[in-house]
Amino acid sequence: MTPRSDISVIIPYYNREQYIDEAVQSVLAQTLKPLEIILVNDCSRESSRRALDHYADTCRIIDLTRNVGLAGSRNEGIRAARGEFIALLDDDDIWLPNKLEVQRQYMEENPQCSAVHCSVTAFFANKPDEVWTYFGAGPMTLAQALTDVYWVVPSTLMIRAHVLRTLGSFDESFRECEDRDFMIRSTAAGYRIEGIRQPLIRFRRVGNDRLSERRWRMFRVHARICWLHRGKFVRAYGIRGLLSFLLATLRVATFKTRYLDGGVRRLLQVIPVKWQIRPGYCDPVSNHESGRSALETARVPLASAGGD
Repeated sequence: MTPRSDISVIIPYYNREQYIDEAVQSVLAQTLKPLEIILVNDCSRESSRRALDHYADTCRIIDLTRNVGLAGSRNEGIRAARGEFIALLDDDDIWLPNKLEVQRQYMEENPQCSAVHCSVTAFFANKPDEVWTYFGAGPMTLAQALTDVYWVVPSTLMIRAHVLRTLGSFDESFRECEDRDFMIRSTAAGYRIEGIRQPLIRFRRVGNDRLSERRWRMFRVHARICWLHRGKFVRAYGIRGLLSFLLATLRVATFKTRYLDGGVRRLLQVIPVKWQIRPGYCDPVSNHESGRSALETARVPLASAGGD
């Protein structure tokens, strides 16, 4: 019999009855069984909520009385969790069977690590799978967290529960990009977030209402992140850091948009995105590499990707 672990799995759920079974079954198939699976229903419509009844015997189901978004749903699960480790899974993604076992072993062997993530296999309806890795060696630094280069998929994360509770978990005022804000706050506090280059999840990139498709709304949220963390940007990169982040996200917002796309391309030729760490900058997260070289290693993915 496979031993159970000290991991609480949290799955926010909102009207994704067509995908939820694959997500839950991928947790039940883990070689290292979790302590518990917490399904947080974010006020789904009644017909969609009924799909969760199938898991009443294997999962703990929390029904929210109002829609609070991903950050709020995750936080409800975190508050209810009993495990020493929290593993996040979105309701449309799929874990490979050894995901929890590999990450839990990594945390055991690296007690200084506060959270661990991994590469992903992105799958599509109209083209072959792609392996995406958007991180380099060593822990994520604050300088990396502030850029558009270092990308962490929330469904890959395993986090020590005490770290989440110390940081106040996810900022519920963010309806999108709550994960990016969390990474910035975590690294600013000196917590080590490390990556495993082995792909341990299947990341769905077609057939749903991904937030990244709401390009202008995402750009506004990124602008808010710039303002909220402006002091950190300036200390690491100067004013150019704020401008680079906004330009990079503006490029995503205008991608394949008539006229705007070409205009932004020309703008980027005049003012290119440039991540150059200021002399004398001291990052809160220790890294054996310098800030600039660590940033450069994060720029080399296994395959071309776009953030969510």
